[in-house]
Amino acid sequence: MDETIKQKPMKKFVLVLITVVILFVLIIGVMIAFPPPKSLPTLEAIAAPFRSVDFSKVPEPHYYTAREGSKLAYRLYFTQHAKQIVVLVHGSSGSSVSMHPLAEYLQKQGMTVYSPDIRGHGNSARKGDIDYIGQLENDMEDFFNQVLKQHEATLVGFSLGGGFVLRFAASTKQKLFSRYVLLSPYIGYNSPTVKPKSGGWAGVSYSRIVGILLLGSIGQKVFGHLPVITYAIDPQTARYQVAQYSFRLLRNFSPHFNYRSDIASVKQPLTVLVGEKDELFNAYAFEALFAESRPGTKVIVVPDVGHITLTTSLSGISAIAKAVAHE
Repeated sequence: MDETIKQKPMKKFVLVLITVVILFVLIIGVMIAFPPPKSLPTLEAIAAPFRSVDFSKVPEPHYYTAREGSKLAYRLYFTQHAKQIVVLVHGSSGSSVSMHPLAEYLQKQGMTVYSPDIRGHGNSARKGDIDYIGQLENDMEDFFNQVLKQHEATLVGFSLGGGFVLRFAASTKQKLFSRYVLLSPYIGYNSPTVKPKSGGWAGVSYSRIVGILLLGSIGQKVFGHLPVITYAIDPQTARYQVAQYSFRLLRNFSPHFNYRSDIASVKQPLTVLVGEKDELFNAYAFEALFAESRPGTKVIVVPDVGHITLTTSLSGISAIAKAVAHE
């Protein structure tokens, strides 16, 4: 009799525990089930500047082999007796082609420029996804060893690519490059530099992201391939872009959640440029953010320039060239 009485509280505890676990799994399942928008209206602030760019002289892609065997693409703007080597990382949804105006200009300033298609973009592996978080850093290390052959170079990243360059510059691999330049970099969804909804550029399934994060490494392994963000790309150029990113690609192509720690961890020389009229980011919020986490960081606000026109207009690319050349 006494034994039976003792077992009743234990049975209730087990039932409650099972109920809580079931509810947790159901809630997480519902959160993960909500996808990002299938498409968004074209953001003209992003699309329009590219319509006036001459892409007829974009060089053909070269390829290198990543450590797991994938062929990853890059474009080369070679200069004989170059005074500097520069590697350009494109922004969200883009590819090496989108960096052509800047790459071509830097080449004319006497620099050799490499512009890779980051894995998941352009001609580098399957679009919109990667195999694991951390793969992009490994790809960049492979690129440095195989293509740059360990020559001194400056790593430059634009927009979300600037966020990745910040992530790389904060990592244990940061000494692979001598300098880092961030162009209108994406810092984080909760950063004071980001305008609401990134100015209309992105639609995010935050519930799916949180659901995957709550499941830890298992969630990232099982559900990491699912799309979590959609970009407002131009349907006319959709075949050249990536409309959606998986959880894995978005997390790896961005700074860490603790972006302030990333900023503070950069030991190599670092410069930030942003257009005064950037449509996605608050241009004048960058200086305070970097001053707080990494005092002495040079932040340049380029007058009368927007997000894309920072890398396509003469005023934008000439300012970048000066910063890259330490002028």
